[in-house]
Amino acid sequence: MNELVTTAQLDGCSREPIHIPGSIQPHGALLVLSEDGLTCLQASANCAEFLGGEFADIVGRTLSDAAPAAAAAIMQALAAAGAVLPSPITLAIGQKRFDVSLHRTAAGVIAEFEAAGPDNAYFHRHLQHALADLKSAPDPKTLYQRALSFVSQLTGFERVMMYRFDVDWHGQVVAEHLSAPVESYDGLHFPATDIPTQARELYSKSWLRLIPSSSYKPVRVEPAANPCTGKPLDMSFVSLRSVSPIHLEYLRNMDVAASMSISLIVEGRLWGLIACHHRTPRVLPFAIRAVCEIFGQVVSFEIGARQEAELLSQFVQAKEIQSQFFDVIAGEQNVLDALVKYTPQLLAFMGAGGAAIHVNQETTLLGETPSAEQVAALVMWLQTQELNPTLATDALSQQYPPASAFHAVGSGLLAVKLSPVEPHYLLWFRPEVIRTVTWAGQPDKPADPNERLNPRKSFAAWQQKVMGQARPWGEAERKGARELRLAINALVLRRTQTLLSENMELERRNTDLNSFAYIAAHDLREPLRGLQNHLVFMREDHSPELSTEALRKLSTMESLVVLSKELIDTLNHYSHIGRIEIAAHDVNVGTLVDDVLLSLAGTIREKGVEVRRPKLLPTLACDTVLTREVFANLITNAVKYNDHEEKWIEIGCVEAPGDPVTFYVRDNGIGIREKHFADIFQMFRRLHAHEAYSGGTGAGLTIAKNIVERHGGRIWVESAFGQGTTFYFQLQPK
Repeated sequence: MNELVTTAQLDGCSREPIHIPGSIQPHGALLVLSEDGLTCLQASANCAEFLGGEFADIVGRTLSDAAPAAAAAIMQALAAAGAVLPSPITLAIGQKRFDVSLHRTAAGVIAEFEAAGPDNAYFHRHLQHALADLKSAPDPKTLYQRALSFVSQLTGFERVMMYRFDVDWHGQVVAEHLSAPVESYDGLHFPATDIPTQARELYSKSWLRLIPSSSYKPVRVEPAANPCTGKPLDMSFVSLRSVSPIHLEYLRNMDVAASMSISLIVEGRLWGLIACHHRTPRVLPFAIRAVCEIFGQVVSFEIGARQEAELLSQFVQAKEIQSQFFDVIAGEQNVLDALVKYTPQLLAFMGAGGAAIHVNQETTLLGETPSAEQVAALVMWLQTQELNPTLATDALSQQYPPASAFHAVGSGLLAVKLSPVEPHYLLWFRPEVIRTVTWAGQPDKPADPNERLNPRKSFAAWQQKVMGQARPWGEAERKGARELRLAINALVLRRTQTLLSENMELERRNTDLNSFAYIAAHDLREPLRGLQNHLVFMREDHSPELSTEALRKLSTMESLVVLSKELIDTLNHYSHIGRIEIAAHDVNVGTLVDDVLLSLAGTIREKGVEVRRPKLLPTLACDTVLTREVFANLITNAVKYNDHEEKWIEIGCVEAPGDPVTFYVRDNGIGIREKHFADIFQMFRRLHAHEAYSGGTGAGLTIAKNIVERHGGRIWVESAFGQGTTFYFQLQPK
């Protein structure tokens, strides 16, 4: 708005009390009656002229004095009706017939009298056809055109427009139907000040507003103050209500003598208007207006249904992208690293050109964004705003003026606060989209600051280049941002809770292993022993009768039973180790290894393996029994998996100041391929057939890993296939 148009002028216009004008339009008459007895409390000054001479000086008298039959009909209607009658009652007063609308209010019963119109049946048939046409409209533009065509045919107005409000209450004519050679306003924009706040509120309360003549002389309602309330009569729901002089002047400047507006209300909000104009005065009877009102409600419903369908389609499309993105980040250990890693998906997620992640006072820029310094300043500003927890704008510089420096990449911003307590933000940016808006007349017109704000006189097309704005963020994108915030917080919280509950999980695991060990020892071992005995009996009792193939199968079954018993015993042992409390004390590891080698001396001698010990092993705080088992498993494997003629194993350690002692068992055996390094520590994971290299269950390394990790240490392997293997481990008991 031009600086000569003062804030005081705009405020004065927006505060004009248009709901209590104190007068009505002259195409009808108005009475305010007490409900008990219908005593007239207020009346329009034209009652005698409009209704008949018997209504002269009606204030203070009962309606029965002037029109007994009319009074009886109104009393009967009030007795059967609610607060507002949806349709008028038709009354005969003298030689005239009137449509009378009744409203119950705190000021009394308001009765509006208008000349009776034609029967509704004719219009209702046309309405049925129009409603069918609306439902079959293939797109919004066709819907608008069919709606305007019907209103034009029904009312005879020369110009009928579909007028839509935007988020800032500016209006645009999105469709138009002309039935006479009048000026077209199709596509033109109108500033929000053309329909101020209080006028929009009345449009939201009443579905239809008719002004038969923009040059009428208002008819006063007397007395000015209502006897029941002591205030001017509230005419918010009165169709005869007089109109603001500013609006009448506005219409005359447009060369409009008669106008009608049908409100379009979608989901409780004023969406727009069906605005009708005529160059000569035009009175519409109540019957036609009633059809228009019903039609407006149906059009509102259709617009709402199609918007809902479009929004649902956007949600479905966005959901496909968002679901894929959620699946990706859910599989990553570090959620914030995942956001950076999957930048294309993050930008597609919001249809953005760039993004910024600000966490722990560090900012990562992705795609086309403002500079790091500009984003840092923006984050500082965001910390002063109420995000709750998002902020979306397609014109950032209007809220944050420094953004004018990076219009090209950041005219639009969608910001999400990731944490309720920490300044962690996820920001998406959209670039500037320069567009041209064509207004109906210049909206920023000069004015005399000493006078009231007058309506403009020119409605000729006036173009304005709009800069500093981006494509607006849709509701699907706003919702997606909120859901992403919840998903990130849920993932972070879930992983935090996992870490916090690690001990509890280990305890549950031990309980499960205990249960399994019990089942293995008592429920599985005995059946296997019985099966083994029966196989022995079968061989002893029936060998002469069995074929060579049958005896071979018996041997296979006996081997499987033995293997099953070994597996059960191993599992029982594994669970037992998991239940043992770590009893750490100073242990001479060299002496411990001596004991292990002594227990394995027969196997080592049989295999012809040379044992090398290049240095003395230190004393270390650890659990004697469990540490002995680690060395036993590693040395046994080193002896077993070696098919070279000259076999050797080496047992030693590496010590460095400040680091834990690293023990190792090295051999020159068959080696392990690198792709199997992780697999070999899995339970029952074998790289060879059971019969190869003297069998085994494949659980030794799993048990060793479990013991080492229970000491707070780690174990790993280095190997060259065909040349040998070295297992390293560290013990760090708590």
